Amino acid sequence: MIRIDQQLEEIEVEHTQLIIGIPGNWKSRTEIIQAIASKSDGFLMAGDMILNSQTSTGYQVEVYEYDHNLCNAFNNASRESLSKDLLAKINNHTHTLYVITDVRDIEDVINVIDVGAGLLKAGGIAVKIENSGVALSKEIWLELQNNHEFSLIYSHFVNLVGDNDLFYSCGMQFFGLPDVIITSNLASRDAANLINHFNLYNLVERPTIKNGETFSIGQNTPITKIQLSDDSRYDKDDLFYNKFGLIELREKKDKGNFWKIFK
Repeated sequence: MIRIDQQLEEIEVEHTQLIIGIPGNWKSRTEIIQAIASKSDGFLMAGDMILNSQTSTGYQVEVYEYDHNLCNAFNNASRESLSKDLLAKINNHTHTLYVITDVRDIEDVINVIDVGAGLLKAGGIAVKIENSGVALSKEIWLELQNNHEFSLIYSHFVNLVGDNDLFYSCGMQFFGLPDVIITSNLASRDAANLINHFNLYNLVERPTIKNGETFSIGQNTPITKIQLSDDSRYDKDDLFYNKFGLIELREKKDKGNFWKIFK
């Protein structure tokens, strides 16, 4: 995120990149600029920047013309949950705006939600979060703008990936946190439940997490042991790479009694 006239902070805080793509049926770049100025509730487009006129905050933007693969990308990222009518609109898009910014916590993510909402009001059709692989309808994104509950933002920005005995999350880097990975024979629903509970605990409580600590979500549920590591899933230049690393939850044989980290 770029703040105009902002002085450099004395202590550097780690950021990570967040990219959202918003297709629309604008006829030209000029029409995009005019639509944003008149319909976005306070945003302006100047050159390669989207500016919040109220906060003087700027976001990098790139404009691309029609992409014949875009509809399929949205369909896959939504896990085929987008309606046929919406997919038809995406397939007929003329341009896509890609907003690229640095984020470090949920407040920065909320600011990006506002930018996306402004572009949707200016003629955008839907939103794809490029570096977690999530696609959302206009209605759902505008709901996020009006409801800043941690659990709601988390569930729409973080993607869960699972195949056989390997399950992991993508997107916790947006909040300055590591993703969670599980190698287990848990059923997919149970693995997703464990990952979601841990990620939300980490997002809301921001605890100090150490190797060897354990985690459980309740009585008669597996105790898992925590192992911290770098993100070995993706190359460092991959959009999905999490610079904050991974938390591996290794299942133990006994049952837990606590929904928290304990030693």
